[in-house]
Amino acid sequence: MKKIFLILIILASAGVTEAQLGSYPGAFSRLGFSARGLGMSNAMVSDVFGEVSGIYNPALSTFQNEGKVDLGYTFLSLDRKLNFIGFTKKFKLPKQEKGGAGITLAWINAGVGDIDGRDNDTRKIGSFSTFENEFYLGTGFMLTDKLSLGVGFKLYYAKLFEEVTSTSFAIDFGGVFKANENLAFGLVFKDLGAKYEWQTSKIYGSNGNTTKEKFPTVVDLGSTYLLPGNTGIVTLAVQQYFNPESEKSPYDTVITEVKEKSNNTVIRFGAEINIMKQFKVRAGLDRIDLSADDFTGNLKPSFGIGLSKNFSKSINLGFDYSFQLEPYTHDPVQNIGIVFKFK
Repeated sequence: MKKIFLILIILASAGVTEAQLGSYPGAFSRLGFSARGLGMSNAMVSDVFGEVSGIYNPALSTFQNEGKVDLGYTFLSLDRKLNFIGFTKKFKLPKQEKGGAGITLAWINAGVGDIDGRDNDTRKIGSFSTFENEFYLGTGFMLTDKLSLGVGFKLYYAKLFEEVTSTSFAIDFGGVFKANENLAFGLVFKDLGAKYEWQTSKIYGSNGNTTKEKFPTVVDLGSTYLLPGNTGIVTLAVQQYFNPESEKSPYDTVITEVKEKSNNTVIRFGAEINIMKQFKVRAGLDRIDLSADDFTGNLKPSFGIGLSKNFSKSINLGFDYSFQLEPYTHDPVQNIGIVFKFK
């Protein structure tokens, strides 16, 4: 009974074809972070001019002069959830007059609930759930006034079914170059060494085995331009996904064909316009997949707004909202975020 249910979960998680970006492990961590990031289609690898999210690039944290706390709750279809909390701030090192360092702390939680469990006779045996977590620590250092480098440390912890859990460690390396007051470039290598390892011997005993699933390695390159008069920003990013090769277990009786390795090249772009100092409008287009047969099949257009208010010279509270369409469901991805900034 457990074996059949576990197979159904694996099939459901792999229901998208290998050519689709969502079919690889750790997809939840690539959906985005914060309502602002989602509203601008996650083209944030080089954004040093707005509210910085260091989880996109650990080197960005050196450009966030104010302390910033992000809280986000996402409304998703198919009983999915995606929530996050993050903190980013630049600070000076002891006896340092120029330059500085930055730190980012973040937690992303995702999962699927209310999974209907049935036995071989279709009798209901309960409701089940899965979850995935990413715990992130990013540090950045300014080598010059224009160049910053950073490294991010990730801890993944996931549960597939009952006692089937996995823990993985990964590293990000990133850099940001601010060419002038209006133009910046960013580059980051993500999820180096990340993988899930599922051990099923606690369920099946001697019939259990170990399954390894490697994350794609992502190279993200982008640029951001500050519009004249500080009226807003436009940002563009190109992501290269180096997807892992599929592996077939000798005990695998479900998957009968090993897929060939397929890499993806994805373009993202976004914009943020300052309608007034306290009100911003955002839009973007995510997943322009140049490697797919139909490069428009995975498109995720997005829209968002941001409101903020100063409560004192040192405290600012903001409210962000994002709306994003996604393939394979009629319901949009909606995120509500609270942003707290302090000096």
